Amino acid sequence: MSNRIILITRRFPFFKTEAFLEAEINFLGDGFKNVLIVPSEIGSEVRTVPANVEIDKEFSFHFQNKKKRAMQTFFSNYFWKTIFRHRHKINGVGDILRIFQFVSSVICYEKYFGKFLFKTNDLIYTYWFAEATCAFMKIKNRTKVNFKIISRAHRYDLYEGLPSTPKFWPYRSLILKQIDRLFPISENGKKYIESRYDVKGKVELSKLGVFDRNQLAPDVEDSNTLYIVSVSRIDPMKRVEFIADCVMRLAKDNPDKEINWTHFGDGPNLHNIKKSISHLPNLNTFLNGAVPNTHIYKYYEEKPVTIFINLSSSEGIPVSIMEAQSFGIPVIATDVGGSGEIVTKETGLLLTSHPSEEEVVSAINQLLEANLDRASVKAVWQKNFNANTNYKAFVKRLREIQSS
Repeated sequence: MSNRIILITRRFPFFKTEAFLEAEINFLGDGFKNVLIVPSEIGSEVRTVPANVEIDKEFSFHFQNKKKRAMQTFFSNYFWKTIFRHRHKINGVGDILRIFQFVSSVICYEKYFGKFLFKTNDLIYTYWFAEATCAFMKIKNRTKVNFKIISRAHRYDLYEGLPSTPKFWPYRSLILKQIDRLFPISENGKKYIESRYDVKGKVELSKLGVFDRNQLAPDVEDSNTLYIVSVSRIDPMKRVEFIADCVMRLAKDNPDKEINWTHFGDGPNLHNIKKSISHLPNLNTFLNGAVPNTHIYKYYEEKPVTIFINLSSSEGIPVSIMEAQSFGIPVIATDVGGSGEIVTKETGLLLTSHPSEEEVVSAINQLLEANLDRASVKAVWQKNFNANTNYKAFVKRLREIQSS
């Protein structure tokens, strides 16, 4: 019987993405004798992993060979069968290209792992509910080895047809029938997938989490000084430009208050945001670009933060909100994805999915009046999004699935 888990990632443990796995990998290392990570892209920067974790770098060379993959895909029966199977969902060239990309990835995983020596009760864990999950289903269907397949589901790989997600995911119904378990990170995601595909008994909620730093952010001593913080990459879905507009509006409406806005995160529009901010006497902005998570934690430990703000148009459950709440910082966020599961009346204020500037400024003023207790905000986080609790429970569940 194998006590091995094979974790399929995009980049982890390389680069800085998939940061949630930095905590989870230690629990996987404790729970399984052998852990094999297979990323589809590697780089020179590698994060620390436990001693019993092995990294397969070879697969990434096959995955990054785009020309070879394109040729294999175009001449494969699987590509043309997939187009025919999903013909009713295809409305243009973009949909065909989407299927091409999907099939290309599936074929690459299938060819590489088709020669892999799986053991009975190996547990395949795809961190994203996407192409790799489909490929391992195909491999399992033609092999006699009884390995198990589970996947997490976040946002992009879960919701369909949003402006920032694929219009549809090929073979989703089939995969859901065959997968051993799917673990969405939010109750919203669980309900979405169960109702959309009428799937029962295969979907379980498994929340992400961050560690307790055993500290609350310092209190804001001057009520006329506001410290607003946001953390995200800068792309249209995250609406950081809109946060800038709201902060400027807040400063104009409250000339007697000093407004400080600090943003952590980078993106192509960072320079444009810097240029767009008005020079107001009571507004200070600090656009820091990308920084390590440790830098953000240090900031929360040392600096007073009045409110954390997230105005995304789409989310799973933002880890950035978990981090802020773990320091007792109240949050304002849009009601998208699972954000309503972490931003409640006890922890902050939930806006509509597309609020106006007036609504955001009004929410900031309401939260200032509410003057939420930091310890109470942290207590809600402690109950729901503590990494130590959530990842221990997740690994225990994986061991049960593996041995069933």
